Amino acid sequence: MKYCLTIISTLFILNAACSQKLVSFEKIGVFPKAQIQSIYFVAAEYDIDLYRVSYRSVDINQDSTTLSGLVMVPVDEDAVFPMHCNQHGTVADRNDVPSLLEGGYELGMIIASFGYVTIAPDFLGLGISEGPHPYIHAASEAWVAVDMLDAVKGSGDLMGFNVNDQLFISGYSQGGHAGMALHRELQQNHSDRYSVTAASHMSGPYSISERMIDFTLGDTEYFFVGYLVNVSISMKIAYPELLGGYELSEIFRPEYLGDIAEFENENIDLFELNERMIDTLVSRHGMSIPKLTMQDSISDAIINNPDHPFSIALADNDVYDWAPESPTRLFYCKGDDQVTWRNSELAIEVMTANGATEVEAANLGDDRDHGGCVQPALSQTIAFFNSLKQITSDTDDLEDYNMAYLLSPNPTNGILNIASGYAISSLELINTLGQSVFKADNIKDMDISHLGSGVYLAVMSSSDDQKIIQKLVKK
Repeated sequence: MKYCLTIISTLFILNAACSQKLVSFEKIGVFPKAQIQSIYFVAAEYDIDLYRVSYRSVDINQDSTTLSGLVMVPVDEDAVFPMHCNQHGTVADRNDVPSLLEGGYELGMIIASFGYVTIAPDFLGLGISEGPHPYIHAASEAWVAVDMLDAVKGSGDLMGFNVNDQLFISGYSQGGHAGMALHRELQQNHSDRYSVTAASHMSGPYSISERMIDFTLGDTEYFFVGYLVNVSISMKIAYPELLGGYELSEIFRPEYLGDIAEFENENIDLFELNERMIDTLVSRHGMSIPKLTMQDSISDAIINNPDHPFSIALADNDVYDWAPESPTRLFYCKGDDQVTWRNSELAIEVMTANGATEVEAANLGDDRDHGGCVQPALSQTIAFFNSLKQITSDTDDLEDYNMAYLLSPNPTNGILNIASGYAISSLELINTLGQSVFKADNIKDMDISHLGSGVYLAVMSSSDDQKIIQKLVKK
């Protein structure tokens, strides 16, 4: 159900002087914070303006194309907000997307209501984007989000917002995979333009070629068979040299090909395909065992041969083998029936081995399935992000205001002082887990020698209720 409250929307076609990548934007509604509070039972802080945007990017062949997405703006023209990208989960068809107020856009909007200018790309092949959607394809999940960030960040005057240099990333399910792909891409290839403040990757299939294969192609029942078709078609699209020669009849058994063709031609959506395939499986085998939809040669190769073309393509979309440098959380539930929690287990193990020091994973429920894990994961994400966000209200003097506070010495061995042209009422130190570890009202000669070595966020509150956050290094 949609809760868009504004009927009148205006379309603006922009010229290149406004933004190199933004093509158009359209205000499609406003969501009052009272409505967010009553529907989603969260303590929303801002009304949200909703904008549908189109922007320039590239397609799977790296040819120029136009994509769509949703921008969610907290309503306060005097505030300077962080930016946030929320990557959406698996959708039914090309119209089940955030820009059309579908596709789980609510997760991004709820986070936006706490004071984040939030973007939600529709992904390649969805929304207004032409051609098929390369499902769970890490590279395109990342580049469409980078291009949307570029398009939106420089267009605040047009949509009525101001942003600072903070950037948060989140996503649930496929969005968890896409969020991690974006996080990795920004750190490795765009660190000169974007520094990720924090990321929350929730219940994502980070290990496509390993943990998800074990989970979906085993001998136990799995009731999301349609995902296998979506992934197979995607890999053929994204890796034509590896897999372009494979016909779907060489991958799936004949009794499933009619329904798969209906899905590929967009006559039925993913969830209808899933129901039909389960019905056929149960009627023929008495159980929903996904590998029984596939040709034995293909399923055996994917399970046992890492050098098979399908295995190589799948492995190229694993997104966990790196070391995030910013505070990162992996939220999951052990009762997840769609995306095994062992994705998060493997990711935290490998990231830690790679040298990551600010990554934590948390199980939010042994008895919560994929749908039941959404609410606690979202609540934990909001709390985590809110512990790090910075919002100011004076755009003209923002830089001067930040520089007015001076932590010294920084780095420090223990004694800390603050010099300021403003009256400061308190200081709080927050560790990389988002925990408050030190508070003081007396800002002279503060002794933090008892704290462990590492990086902390110093949250300084002034007498006029402004909050400034700066990094502090404790030796």
